[in-house]
Amino acid sequence: MFKSIFARMFWTYAILLVFMLSSISLSMTFVFSRFTERKQVETISSVAHTIEFWTATLQVEQTDEYSARAYDRFLNSWAKFTMSDIIVVTREGKVFDSTIGIKSVPGEMLDCIEENKITIHKSDYDGYYEKNVLTVSFPIHYKGNVIGAILFNRGIADMRQSVFEHLLMFILSALLSILITFVIVYVQAKKITAPIVKLNKAAQLIAAGNFSERVDVTSRDEIGQLASTFNFMASSIEKVENNRQRFISDISHELRTPMTSISGFVQGMLDGTIDDESRNDYLKIVLEESTRLTKLVNDMLEMTKLQSGSFKPHISAFDINELICSCLISLESRINERSLEAEVDFRPDRLMALGDKDQIKRVVLNLLDNAIKFSREGTTININTSIADGKAHVAISNKSDKIDDNDIRHLFDRFYKTDRSREKDRTGAGLGLSLVQNIIRLHRQTITVNSSYDKESDTSTITFEFTLEVK
Repeated sequence: MFKSIFARMFWTYAILLVFMLSSISLSMTFVFSRFTERKQVETISSVAHTIEFWTATLQVEQTDEYSARAYDRFLNSWAKFTMSDIIVVTREGKVFDSTIGIKSVPGEMLDCIEENKITIHKSDYDGYYEKNVLTVSFPIHYKGNVIGAILFNRGIADMRQSVFEHLLMFILSALLSILITFVIVYVQAKKITAPIVKLNKAAQLIAAGNFSERVDVTSRDEIGQLASTFNFMASSIEKVENNRQRFISDISHELRTPMTSISGFVQGMLDGTIDDESRNDYLKIVLEESTRLTKLVNDMLEMTKLQSGSFKPHISAFDINELICSCLISLESRINERSLEAEVDFRPDRLMALGDKDQIKRVVLNLLDNAIKFSREGTTININTSIADGKAHVAISNKSDKIDDNDIRHLFDRFYKTDRSREKDRTGAGLGLSLVQNIIRLHRQTITVNSSYDKESDTSTITFEFTLEVK
């Protein structure tokens, strides 16, 4: 019964409404009873003063037959008005007149005469009435003396009937309100739980491998926010899954190529297909492929370490300009091989930055290596450092063949290579720039890449720029 959110919501509201109706009904019964009784006493009290006046006028001061008949009609009229039986008794308790023909009244009804105040009793008048009646007694005053009493008898059942009628009207109104409330609660519960059911089904489909599943966002409340978050999560999972599949595909390709070359050349040497004169040349190729394979595995391990969150950079202060000069010296031979020039512009000459020096050196080496490999021969590599917005900025630019904007957007992706770069770089695995980006992110800094194309020279200027904290 309560296994679903909808059932729990609906029946919780239903039980609360029934409980509230029951509580209010009991309270209203008590309130209506007291109110009816009080209003009855107030009405009778105002009528009693009128009867008291006419009793003195028509029965004490005038005793003729006409006055007696007028007095009887007067009592009967007020009895109908108050819906009560009216009895007028003398000080001694003798019935003087009544609207019901009763001959005597119980002695306790005469307390109002003795106490000279209004009294209220409940009695069946020694069996005269089948059920108890409410008696309100008023003393009659004449010239400062109590000469009798006026008794008003109203059936308690009649009063309860009036209360019941009022209560019935309230209950019918409440039931109609509850019915409307149930409909509203049902609609709202369905409206709240329907997206949750869809979320659950979508989650099951995603768990089964359908990562393209999404849910419709139809509101801006917490459920709508949950649906938006779910869609964002699903998109992230889909992206991760796509990256994982692409990673497996790329790494399989990157590993297969050197392994196929190595196994093919070794097999050729063993079966004599490759003669002794060519063996050394092919052994050099095997060595290059082995080196490439080792570098690929090392880069993958380093990437995994950086992305796992277990790597903690050792932050220290160092001169970033000095580090760049050291990297340029180590790459001098490669720069000369391609007839390139390196121009530096350090502002200031000494720029103290904060970071993991070894990792930042790796960033600079990767960016310089990338610039060397893809620069057109005879062009210049520009390295600039500066301070802006309280941070150290390092920019490395080179001129290369035209690169599409789509390629620029994916340069930091793992194993991503442009078509032209594949022709120029058969030894790279496409992990260098991805490693660079992860290192910079670990330092909570930014790295960007921009490209500008010059139609006259048909070259693109590629600029990588990253930031570091300044000491």
